[in-house]
Amino acid sequence: MSNTVTLTIASEVFLLLSFIIIILSTRSPKKNVLFVILFIIGGAPLLYLAIDHVNSDYMDANIGLGLAFMFTWIYSVIAFIIGIILLVKKKRDNNNISKEQ
Repeated sequence: MSNTVTLTIASEVFLLLSFIIIILSTRSPKKNVLFVILFIIGGAPLLYLAIDHVNSDYMDANIGLGLAFMFTWIYSVIAFIIGIILLVKKKRDNNNISKEQ
């Protein structure tokens, strides 16, 4: 397996884990549909350009692939931070509810 394929798989897995954290912290079916759509928007450019890179052997640097990696990494980090914030907020709300009872 080439480095591009390995890096693409790792990037997509991190993006998927970020969205799994968000989905587990919301528990709302309507919002989950939105998060699945956002996940597809975040992962599609990298998958397309990685497949294109593997199928076409470019002699020069593939700038589009690099930009797709940067977009996916930034998107993943933002999704991960949002997921952590939502998870902490959910835990804090659950603790407040249990203390009031």
